[in-house]
Amino acid sequence: MKKPLVIIGSGHAGYTLARAFRQHDATTPVVVLTEDGGEHYPKPQLSHGFGHQTSAAQLVQNSATGMAAELKVMVRPHTRVSAIDFVAQKVLAGEVQIPYSNLVLAVGAEPFVPPIGGDGAQDILTLNNLEQYRRYLDKLNQSEHVLVIGGGLIGTEIAHDIAQHKRVTLVDIGSRLLERLVPDVVSQRLHHAMGQVTLRFGTGVERVDRAARGYRVTLSGGDTLAVDAIVCAAGLKPRRELAGGLETRRGIVVDAYLRTSQPHVYALGDCAEIEGQILPYLQPITLSANALARTLAGTPTPVRFGPLPVAVKTPRYPIQLAGVTQGNALDWQISEGEDGLTALAHRGSKLVGYVTTGSRNGFSLLPSLAR
Repeated sequence: MKKPLVIIGSGHAGYTLARAFRQHDATTPVVVLTEDGGEHYPKPQLSHGFGHQTSAAQLVQNSATGMAAELKVMVRPHTRVSAIDFVAQKVLAGEVQIPYSNLVLAVGAEPFVPPIGGDGAQDILTLNNLEQYRRYLDKLNQSEHVLVIGGGLIGTEIAHDIAQHKRVTLVDIGSRLLERLVPDVVSQRLHHAMGQVTLRFGTGVERVDRAARGYRVTLSGGDTLAVDAIVCAAGLKPRRELAGGLETRRGIVVDAYLRTSQPHVYALGDCAEIEGQILPYLQPITLSANALARTLAGTPTPVRFGPLPVAVKTPRYPIQLAGVTQGNALDWQISEGEDGLTALAHRGSKLVGYVTTGSRNGFSLLPSLAR
């Protein structure tokens, strides 16, 4: 019997690859191994589910059994991979050994929580999978005042969402919202639109101590806050615990074909560092999965990204951006009206990036961005 294609991970990367591979190869066995229940759900909705009072069960679009039937693959939920034997081409999961013809690591990333003292630090919530979302809903439904750590893309979206029902304070060590993504004027407009959220910049969290009710949070400047729940959205760390024997830097290093430093082993999604970049967004993961599917089916295909649009899902002030939108060497051309704002980033005479807000849509600018 032909050795299977083995995919470790059942998130967007793993299931998108399995689906794309089946379009090119209907006969090679495919085994998907996953630590969780293997449910298929839209992960970006984790950041918006509380505002809509969406339960974890309502987010699930298909079960592991349903995905196995739909994709004609084997899905093994609640399976923890302990090691990989690259020489024998076997995956070890407890006492079980699973041979592979090709292996794809689609193990994702884990939330980064900065070092924080206090006996309540272990209660800090993160929001990166369905089980964490269940705990998040339970805690927030019992809370009145929620602290969000992180003013980047996910932290801003989470704070915006929670504030529909709860009092929210957001803290960030930077100087403004979305500091690494958009120019100052856009941060200012978003700040104004999120007036229902208390924003505190230039500070981090030093301690979280349990109190009679909720938590006493000590900020780096010495100020304290009384809150009922803390959510950390300070970034992600590519998972590398299965990468022993593979070249790694921030993530698992792969080339344009998603190949790692070991033969027949590939990496995809949030865990992969592609030519120096980690791209934890749905579109680059989908493009990568489609290219890798063709490679695994016998037609070597490099992934090509080009400028990638990113949407910030903050309904009070929606934002779209693409290309190069940060750096001191950019010359910004900004126009604004009642329908929103358009900011064009130039480097010399070349348009290298854009940010649009409100009802303005920048997708038509994508072909004009310098590559």
